Amino acid sequence: MTANNPKISYQLRELAEITASKIRGNEKTSVDNARGIEESNQNSVTFADQKEYLIKALKSEAAVIVSDYRICEQLDSELKENKSFLLTDNPRRVYAQIADLLTPRPYDNREISTKAVIDESVKKGENISIHPGVVIAQNVEIGNNTVLAPGVIIGPDVEIGDNCLLHPGVIVERETIIRDDVIIQSGAVIGSDGFGFATDENGHHKIPQQGNVIIESEVEIGANVTIDRGASGPTVIKQGSKLDNLIQIGHNVEVGEESLLIAQTGIAGSTKLGRRVTLGGQAGVVGHIKLADNTTAAARAMVTSATSEGDFISGAPAQIHRKALKEQAYLRRLPRYIDKIKQLEKRLAELENK
Repeated sequence: MTANNPKISYQLRELAEITASKIRGNEKTSVDNARGIEESNQNSVTFADQKEYLIKALKSEAAVIVSDYRICEQLDSELKENKSFLLTDNPRRVYAQIADLLTPRPYDNREISTKAVIDESVKKGENISIHPGVVIAQNVEIGNNTVLAPGVIIGPDVEIGDNCLLHPGVIVERETIIRDDVIIQSGAVIGSDGFGFATDENGHHKIPQQGNVIIESEVEIGANVTIDRGASGPTVIKQGSKLDNLIQIGHNVEVGEESLLIAQTGIAGSTKLGRRVTLGGQAGVVGHIKLADNTTAAARAMVTSATSEGDFISGAPAQIHRKALKEQAYLRRLPRYIDKIKQLEKRLAELENK
């Protein structure tokens, strides 16, 4: 931890104001870290969103416990005087807010390394961190408080907004636009060519990929994610969406606001996802279809057609989950049905022979 990133502490009254929570206990209690129940110390804030976890938290060293009003009411007589509480109807969200406040941002040293290669045309904001091994091409703009960790490569004509964090080894290709408060984990490649070819008897002929990628504000992109540039026009990841590790996004895909894509999902070109779409692990989506708002695809779903708002789908090909479960139940019974059919065929043959 450097002098530019000092240890942070907050009093309980400050945290209550920031998170709109109710205090029970000493409002001047100070904490400087957020940890799990078993890892907590006398300066920690922890959380318990279930009764059994609250019982464990009461026995921990944590100074502050974030918990649910209703759970605390059930255990009111057991709440200890040496503990302070932040009470809310969403302990996990409040704890996440506090943990974010108390966790120093990695690589944030507010320095520009002499071992970085930066084109003289680059426009640099205030309080940025650029580490050794970073390469930044011409006509790039970098916003205030943005961090480029070791080994980040930024192509020409890229725009990066304020408060962004690019972890080691991220590659951002030409003409990509990254808005504010974006986090990109190690090994991600943003703006590589889309998979576009024209095929004839002489082979596969590359179609130039002339679009770009737009990453809107408050998006997080996991490790080793690849997002292809548009063939013409942009590939867009809209505000607040979160992408897990090892995801492939094809050219001209649009991922709607606040969507959740879990590890190893893949989306083929020109598909549009609505707001708050969730794709379970290893789900695959074919190209040129639209998934409506609040669609949820279960793990390993193979999505081959458009959905309606709020659909919960599963299977390969994916269909409404309840119907898919019914079909799976029938399939498990299929051996019995086959045996019964054979018995009936045998009985019918015996009757015909008579």
